[in-house]
Amino acid sequence: MVKKKISMIILIVGVALFITAPILGYFLDKTVLCKRKPVVIDEDSDDGLKSAFAYPFSIGKDQKITIEFSVYYANVTATLKILGKGYYDQQYALNSTPGGLTGQDFVYSQFVWGQSPSADSDDERSITYNGYWYIEFAGDTSGGYLISIPGSYVIVVYGDNDGPPADTDVLFNIVIKKDGPGDFLEELFYYLGAGVIAALVLFISYSYYKKFKGGR
Repeated sequence: MVKKKISMIILIVGVALFITAPILGYFLDKTVLCKRKPVVIDEDSDDGLKSAFAYPFSIGKDQKITIEFSVYYANVTATLKILGKGYYDQQYALNSTPGGLTGQDFVYSQFVWGQSPSADSDDERSITYNGYWYIEFAGDTSGGYLISIPGSYVIVVYGDNDGPPADTDVLFNIVIKKDGPGDFLEELFYYLGAGVIAALVLFISYSYYKKFKGGR
């Protein structure tokens, strides 16, 4: 009776690990770093880096970030670039014009119903009213594919407002996500589940072996 209870507990633990693995993988796939709707900056950001939106981040090997960049405000044009942290610090001290800076390449796309979105690469993206871009970045690109270059970077957004002279606000939405531990935890729980099931099989086999040996 005791052995049956132990076997049942081991089986439940193993099954629970297998069930939990994909759930953890799904919910921990991305970590939200920044979610702001809207962000408000001044159109002076078009003339000097010190007035622009800046979000620093770092990525490791084979890690990427995703950015949802959109504008739903009339008369607004916003542009996004990603700069290396050292380059950004240097240009920030000079209050350089963002439009003249060279950003790192990223992959961008738009969602298309019923088909896979086509992805292109560039070092900047501008959007206007009702514009939206989905951006992936890992350090660089080649032929539309991401290249992993670990390091520290800064997302920069600047823009312009073509509204009345008194309206100088540049409003945009941005959501920044980073690869989370989902894949690692999903794989780990699968291995743990398999290990527990294997331990159960060994436990049952050993029990039958002892029973068979004792009956001789």
